[in-house]
Amino acid sequence: MKREDLIHSIAYAIARMEGFFLTEEEAAARGLRWPTKAQRLANPGNIRKWADRPQTDGYVDFMKWAKYDPVKANLEGWRVLRVLIGQYIDGKYTGGKSPTLYQFFERYAPAGDGNNPRKYAEFVAERVGIPPDVPLKEVIDADQKG
Repeated sequence: MKREDLIHSIAYAIARMEGFFLTEEEAAARGLRWPTKAQRLANPGNIRKWADRPQTDGYVDFMKWAKYDPVKANLEGWRVLRVLIGQYIDGKYTGGKSPTLYQFFERYAPAGDGNNPRKYAEFVAERVGIPPDVPLKEVIDADQKG
């Protein structure tokens, strides 16, 4: 798999898990306010901190950052999520070693924040089509590893 495809697939799966694509009916079934936080803030990954971006309720608010321009906000929200995933793949948050999805989500969506990192990793692994216990760099084509 190409690095860009892996990043895109993980980002899309994260956005699904975080409720970015939910309809009003789906949000109600999950007990979530609609539009969801991810939708309201144009933050498909429900990212908590990023550079100097403003926050709302502890999450980066790309709508505020973009002065409520939804196109600009969504583009930036997706861009930042992809950059963050790339940093994880490169080991920035795991001591320089490329993490497995299990390790990725222990850090990205910790249990201390009310998440189930193992379930999250398995959700993403199923959608991306990779094992949750293999370092992410190992699923990237040899000519793509840099």
